[in-house]
Amino acid sequence: PPPLHSMSAPDDVAASSEAVSSGSIASSGSTAAPAAQAPAAPAVLSLVADSACMQGRGPKQEDRHVKIPDLTKAAKALKMPIDHLDQPCALFAVYDGHRGTLCVEFAAKAFHGKLLKRLSANKERSHWTDEAVKGMLSEICEEIDTEFLARSRTVVDGCTLGAVLVTGTRLFVVWIGDVRCIVGQHQAGSDTATAISLTDDHRVTAEGEADRIRQAGGVVIDYGNGYGIVAHEGYEERMRELRRAQASGLGSIGKEPVALDVSRALGDRDFKAASGKALLVATPGTRVLQLDRSHKFFALACSGVPQVMTDADVATELGLLREGGDVAADVRAGCGALVQEAYGRGSTHNLTAILVRLRWPNEAPYPRKLASVAKAEKAALALMEAAQTESAHAASKRRRLEAAAAINAQKKASYERARAASDVAGLEAAEEAKKEAEMRVMRGEIEAEKREARRKALAEAARKAREEDAKEAAKGGGQESAEPGGVGMDAAEAFFAARRAQKKDDGEATKATGAGLDAADAFFAARRGQKRTAEANDAAETPMAKAIAAAKAGASDDIAAEEPKGLDAAEAFFAARRANAAAAKKEGASAG
Repeated sequence: PPPLHSMSAPDDVAASSEAVSSGSIASSGSTAAPAAQAPAAPAVLSLVADSACMQGRGPKQEDRHVKIPDLTKAAKALKMPIDHLDQPCALFAVYDGHRGTLCVEFAAKAFHGKLLKRLSANKERSHWTDEAVKGMLSEICEEIDTEFLARSRTVVDGCTLGAVLVTGTRLFVVWIGDVRCIVGQHQAGSDTATAISLTDDHRVTAEGEADRIRQAGGVVIDYGNGYGIVAHEGYEERMRELRRAQASGLGSIGKEPVALDVSRALGDRDFKAASGKALLVATPGTRVLQLDRSHKFFALACSGVPQVMTDADVATELGLLREGGDVAADVRAGCGALVQEAYGRGSTHNLTAILVRLRWPNEAPYPRKLASVAKAEKAALALMEAAQTESAHAASKRRRLEAAAAINAQKKASYERARAASDVAGLEAAEEAKKEAEMRVMRGEIEAEKREARRKALAEAARKAREEDAKEAAKGGGQESAEPGGVGMDAAEAFFAARRAQKKDDGEATKATGAGLDAADAFFAARRGQKRTAEANDAAETPMAKAIAAAKAGASDDIAAEEPKGLDAAEAFFAARRANAAAAKKEGASAG
């Protein structure tokens, strides 16, 4: 975690000559009282104070705090005596800035100066009743806000505050925003402190605050669980527009509108009446507590601590005993441990805490739990929770696996029952019928493709024949060109005449024709034998194979049925060629 800054303020702390001569007490982080003579009135109790601050996860440190354990000494040094007040007299304050540091610096430097000026103005002890002191503290807060807005007309930052004024056994607290003040009270028979909350956060979700903001023209957006923000009209529409632009890849198209999570603060010009709408006010809350011996300490904490810890958590943490022999060291360790604990729990704000322990005269020691014991108990509890969580995970995983196994078993049993109850032969027959239908479709497609191919081949042959006839007719000496064709056709005619004679009389004529016809006959006889053997083998094949064979046989039969016999087709072709040759010869003679 970031480094922790801790500052203590014992009773006797020397002030710088510059601070005394200027008439103010500088406060940057922590301010101690200047040295002076001891007050005349005896004190009924003593105070031991310390503080701790941390930037934490905030982008910059915007917190300030002031500790004046002996306000009477500081007042004498500044020539504003307050000896008429009950002793001890002390001031502790935490200022939580936002949107900048100008406002928080101004408030931290101005508050105690205005307080001393008012306290020293009236020397009558009876004048400072509870109501008078509370009214004075409220006036100071409103005056600081007015002065800051008047001096800084272009500054928009602001701050919240919480301050404690102790006079004798009276504890006055004044707060604006979400700074907390907690008093630790010891109950008989307990070793832990009980928390007394002296402040109520000024949240926008509070009923009275939300109504006031809406009447002033503002917008309250409630996110639930006690958290909300205050903004000007059109805030949500503008934010949606910016998000759409970013999602569309346009980047940032303008400045985001401002929203705050408190309903009261110092500064914040754009939320005050100076800007036209008083969405925020600087009216503080005040309270007084009469201290007694059951009260052991009190603490001030900025918003970063209660963000992750309840008041009871804070009281428990500060009530632990860390340094038994040294009260100052114990106080220093306590406030430092509180800040570290808040950071460890994930606080996203700056962290500042002031712890003041009350020491009563002749006070008997009271039981306090050791910090080491509490740490050990916390570690043991964490281990137990981790073990329980791990066991829960293991049990959940086991249940999921068992449920998955049961579902798989049910599916398997259902399948087996359905298979036993159904007709397996019927399923197989249906499957075969489906395959047969698919084969018929395939055969139809194959036959259509073959018919189309034959049609294209015949058309192409006819075209080529017409082109050849046209070329021969265009040449001169048609007789010379026709004679070779006549000779070829006569030879073909003689060949087919011999073939027909062989078919009629398988005798000497076949031998006279030559060995070519015998070879052709032997070839076709062998092919017919192969076909008969294949058909005999098809009888024992599967239905699918039979279907394929039938498709092939059907295609062959269609081709044979559609096309003329080989000899007849050849005879018809050569007859046509002879006619064409005779016509060409006659035309050539006429031309000659």
